[in-house]
Amino acid sequence: MKDKPKVVYHGSQYLFDIVKPQKANGLCKAESLIGIYAAATMEETIPFALPFRYYPDEPGGKLSRDSDGINSYLHYGSINPHGKGYVYVLPSESFELVDEWQWVSKVPVKPIDIIEIRVEDYWHTISFSDEAMMIQRKVYGEKNKRIVG
Repeated sequence: MKDKPKVVYHGSQYLFDIVKPQKANGLCKAESLIGIYAAATMEETIPFALPFRYYPDEPGGKLSRDSDGINSYLHYGSINPHGKGYVYVLPSESFELVDEWQWVSKVPVKPIDIIEIRVEDYWHTISFSDEAMMIQRKVYGEKNKRIVG
């Protein structure tokens, strides 16, 4: 069993005073609990903090993305190249390890710190499918210098 770190990190595109448990939509039971998911390193939570958007950005829109824990691959949807997200530094007392890297708390947690991140600082970690690239250009413009492809 891994030693519990003193703090864990949670990524979100939303800013909160208190992080509250939510129903997760994972691929297995450990990834589908009602809880606050966190990791032992900040880097592992960046893909969750990046503000990926549904396309169209309305009810019925779709978003599909994957992550290897550091890099993100956008299959369908978009991301504001000038957007921001948040990494929450949380005390680990209420967290339990549920798989190789994810810690989960089933109770609300007050952050020790909140780190604002900018998409442009992590742009190099995002890649796009051809379809996502077309959506990205449609939403943010053909001339956006950050779009490569």
